[in-house]
Amino acid sequence: MEQTKWFYEENLLMPLEAKTKEEAIEKLGNLLLKNGFVKESYVPAVVAREKEFATGLPTGEIGVAIPHTDSHHVLKQAVAVGLLPESVKFCEMGDPFDTEVDVRLIFMLAVPDKDKVMTMLKQVMAIIQNRDFLQLIAQTTERSKIAEIMDQRLNAGIVTVDTDEKQPEKSDGALEVKVTIEHPVGLHARPATLFVKAAKQYNSDITVFCEGRKGNAKSILKVLSLGANQGCEITIRAEGDDAQEALNELKELVASNFGGVA
Repeated sequence: MEQTKWFYEENLLMPLEAKTKEEAIEKLGNLLLKNGFVKESYVPAVVAREKEFATGLPTGEIGVAIPHTDSHHVLKQAVAVGLLPESVKFCEMGDPFDTEVDVRLIFMLAVPDKDKVMTMLKQVMAIIQNRDFLQLIAQTTERSKIAEIMDQRLNAGIVTVDTDEKQPEKSDGALEVKVTIEHPVGLHARPATLFVKAAKQYNSDITVFCEGRKGNAKSILKVLSLGANQGCEITIRAEGDDAQEALNELKELVASNFGGVA
């Protein structure tokens, strides 16, 4: 039978005592290793990946990080959850200036099938943008309650996204381009990181539209929440002095399949 669960209480580390992001990653990753979900190569691979592609998310209520690595380091799908009594600093995902995020909640993703990376990321993004959820996590001190919450949220399946929003008309001063996402994981993970980093280099306002959803191209949370899968056509709209340059670079980035990153 195909495994359907992502969260198991044995993969909850609360409290997760750590002084640095590396220590937090190692402790949570070693828990997955001990419980038989990942290979010995997993922990060093996650630590190395975090240095190149940061995973801190500026969620506001309680900082979140989603460290992960390539599927060949994983044996079985899982999400390990670590709740830190004191925050540690992760660099913000998609930020070219290495802005730091104070993180207290870590979702460590172990995905053995790269085709499921998008599925898991979409679900995690949906729940961590729920302010009530983050407030509840911040206020709950009982391990059993945290385990119950995570079971309900992470094993519930993908949260339905409202796609009824109509794309607004383009103003006279705005430019736009349509491109198709061909990367296997869509506009998520490393492709999203590269996309946001490129957008942040420009002064223009840049918005991305995808199947009735829209997001600020300079916000990693908004870009991840678009749910742009492989094969999706997105519209990139820019308005400002360097709008054409921004569109040219972003179009080329997508056309190059994000430089071939995995």
